[in-house]
Amino acid sequence: MSQLDPLPKELPFRIISKTVGRGAYASIKKAIPLDSQSPVFAVKLIHKGYATKHGRISAKQLAMEVSLHSHIGQHPNIIEWFASGEDAVWRWIAMEYAEGGDLFDKIEADVGVREDIAQLYFLQLVGGVSFMHSKGVAHRDLKPENILLSQDGSLKLADFGMATMFEYKGQRKASSTLCGSPPYIAPEILACGKVDKRAPSSARYDPDLVDIWSCGVILFVLLVGNTPWDEPSSTSWEYSEYVKTSGKSSDPLWGRIPPEALSLLRGMMSVDPQKRFTFAQIRQHPWYTRHNPLLTADGRISDPIVLATKMLENLRIDLGKIPQTTLAYPPASHDPTVDSGLNAGRFSSTQPEAPVKGDPLEWRRFFKKVVVLCKDGVYVPEA
Repeated sequence: MSQLDPLPKELPFRIISKTVGRGAYASIKKAIPLDSQSPVFAVKLIHKGYATKHGRISAKQLAMEVSLHSHIGQHPNIIEWFASGEDAVWRWIAMEYAEGGDLFDKIEADVGVREDIAQLYFLQLVGGVSFMHSKGVAHRDLKPENILLSQDGSLKLADFGMATMFEYKGQRKASSTLCGSPPYIAPEILACGKVDKRAPSSARYDPDLVDIWSCGVILFVLLVGNTPWDEPSSTSWEYSEYVKTSGKSSDPLWGRIPPEALSLLRGMMSVDPQKRFTFAQIRQHPWYTRHNPLLTADGRISDPIVLATKMLENLRIDLGKIPQTTLAYPPASHDPTVDSGLNAGRFSSTQPEAPVKGDPLEWRRFFKKVVVLCKDGVYVPEA
């Protein structure tokens, strides 16, 4: 689609790869400074016309993604924003490069991951999301595809295209936007889409509370390798039974959840948002507070090699079979700058092509120079 639209010419960096990740209206490429081979970082390239026409994403929404991502600031479990810019056709966002791929690809379907690994990533997920919330920002599209892993396996929240500011200077703001991915969204979001005809037209929801629901669904997926339902509505018998039985579903998937984790999930996935667990309650839960040898006292990975080995144990990989195609990347003859959206729900925004090494401090040093040339945090090429 965008073969006719060349990328911006005056970029403060050099692109060094083909597309390594795609979304509905954006692509990710690797880049380096113009005068150096390091550091390597990721650049999200958004075709503004395509985003508006096919993704129904306005220029204001694109600007909001940049603004909120930069506003969040630095956290070890959030992809770091560095700089952004645009021309008449493209908007670009330079950010931390996640070498480990997305979490989705590390979860074996219908199996999940080991309980200690699930707890590790849940703790880091809560750390990242609660930090966002402390800045007044909610993600609204939390799912394994939007969670990346660093070189040592640490969790990194990514893709803030659906994010919103729900609190500013002590004033809270509810939302009515229908957004997110159906298996992971909270039921009150669907009410805003008038999926349920009985729902009032003025239906609104608290963005931070829907994030907590999504974190619960992600934990469920980590533990069993599947989502509890296709969407939280009356059209799903799994969800209907969950509501009818107050979370005591007869679905075999729920039967595989460890009892302590089950108690936590029911609290996080309360259909009544006002009864849903807060992060303070989550952090006091016995399953959350149990000791995890895979983590250090400050919440970092204690031994990346041990973690990687344990994760591979659950993946059904036939090392004797040579793959004919790859699900992660398109064939060499098909390298669209912007994806058609066909697999938009399948790929994360910064899915890397191959591991590279780079000091995060190098990224910050380089982008300090770039931001000097920026206006309001956005890069503007010099005349």
